[in-house]
Amino acid sequence: MVRKTAVPVKQSDFNFLRSLAKNNDRDWFTEHREEFETAQKNFLELVAGLIFVLSEHDDSVSNIDPKSCLFRIYRDVRFSKNKAPYKTHLAAFICADGKKSDIVPGYYVHVEPGGRSLFGAGYYRPAKPVLAELQKNIASPSSRIVKLLADKTLRKAFPDLSDDDKLARVPRGFDKNHPQAELLKLKHVFLLTSLSDQTMVKKTVLQDLGKLAEPLCRWNLTLAEIGALHKRRQT
Repeated sequence: MVRKTAVPVKQSDFNFLRSLAKNNDRDWFTEHREEFETAQKNFLELVAGLIFVLSEHDDSVSNIDPKSCLFRIYRDVRFSKNKAPYKTHLAAFICADGKKSDIVPGYYVHVEPGGRSLFGAGYYRPAKPVLAELQKNIASPSSRIVKLLADKTLRKAFPDLSDDDKLARVPRGFDKNHPQAELLKLKHVFLLTSLSDQTMVKKTVLQDLGKLAEPLCRWNLTLAEIGALHKRRQT
């Protein structure tokens, strides 16, 4: 069963985020803090519902506090040319090891107007030993990762594989002409799908996302097993 108390994101939350994008300054944000708090509360309920849905297939996330998954809306502008103080989206990372984990894969949800909402899972910026294990698996003739990426059900639901920070060359130690050369260049192993504003404001949004949970959890659990191999090699 889907968590019945979960409240879908509302159109007013999208309206707030659109307005924030146009008025990204502290004075405006202070004047509209109540709208932000309402949007964040709705998003928190969405995250709580997702944890419930995902835990039916991945019990590692079953006892996670939804609040611990939320990313702050405040931007770190110390080393950025863009000095806008606020993000124009709401985001959370559901992970047994915490939202900043680089050794355990997790589930990402991102709410942003204009059809830019996202749902996905995997490793984003994994630690070097973890990435090394993922690359070894990708390069293997019997790669479990490659097999999953060829799964039609999974890829229909999650067609996008993150290529953020993709390497220009195949990593050292692998044949530059390897059949999976493009996958080996990835610094993240993370599947995503984009979601329309209409999808996110539907009362059935959790049921709809719940239908995607089984293949997504299967993907994440497989990655977790592979990524954890680095621990065995250290013993």
